[in-house]
Amino acid sequence: MGAGTPDFVALDWNGTVVPVFGRPPYPGVVEAIQCLEGLGIPVFVVSHATQRQIDDDVRRTGLQFDGVFGCMEKAPVLSTLRAQHGFGLLLGDHPADFRAALEVGLPFIQARLDGQAQFGGCNNSFLDWSEVPELLLAASGHDG
Repeated sequence: MGAGTPDFVALDWNGTVVPVFGRPPYPGVVEAIQCLEGLGIPVFVVSHATQRQIDDDVRRTGLQFDGVFGCMEKAPVLSTLRAQHGFGLLLGDHPADFRAALEVGLPFIQARLDGQAQFGGCNNSFLDWSEVPELLLAASGHDG
């Protein structure tokens, strides 16, 4: 991708795309994902869940992604995505998401969809999915 767009976006699932398994996606998720697809940016789900749990819940929502990964540790999956795709970003709602992004050198944007306080050291967050496309482009200024 060109400067100003990430080469990929990774999303946590629970608390970021849906409140919890079995619930509908947060408002604005569909439109944000469609915007990223329109820009040609691959979108992946990286969730602390079993592969079957996450596959079943993603399928239930009808959302389409370039890859869905259920894992106990996110950093190795994020590292592989970075090696395969280049510069990316992670969106998540939990301190473990932030730590995984830091571990592999990915920018992190915190989902604060249920009123969570911003993590210490985290400079980017969103309260509504309508903010995400612009945030992703702003946070991804890199040499590509």
